[in-house]
Amino acid sequence: MNEYELILIIDPNLGEDRIGTLISKIEDKIKSFGGELRKTDKWGIRRLAYPLRSAKKLQQAYYAVIYFKSASALPAEISGYLKVTENILRYSVGRAKAQPLAEIEGTPMEGKEAESIKGAEALG
Repeated sequence: MNEYELILIIDPNLGEDRIGTLISKIEDKIKSFGGELRKTDKWGIRRLAYPLRSAKKLQQAYYAVIYFKSASALPAEISGYLKVTENILRYSVGRAKAQPLAEIEGTPMEGKEAESIKGAEALG
């Protein structure tokens, strides 16, 4: 099983409740395809770097990132599902960088783990 991250850009006109429902549906779909959810980061509404063709009048969008672990076939299945899902302006599914689980979960590493990483950087 591999670690993946799914980056979503969602239409902000839906409102917080409907965006939350949409994200939970996507999480349920990942679980139904056999994936294991690790973490969901909801970044909120951010300004777009450039206008999107599908939504020319939007200046902002809602960003979310879902980290999950799955077999290699799941990203293609999720992409197929997201292509037909309304209100998803853009998405990207890719392998997540190798990160310690503590960093993904948002807790700082302590003790021997942190020291071993600092020592490895000095050698590299």
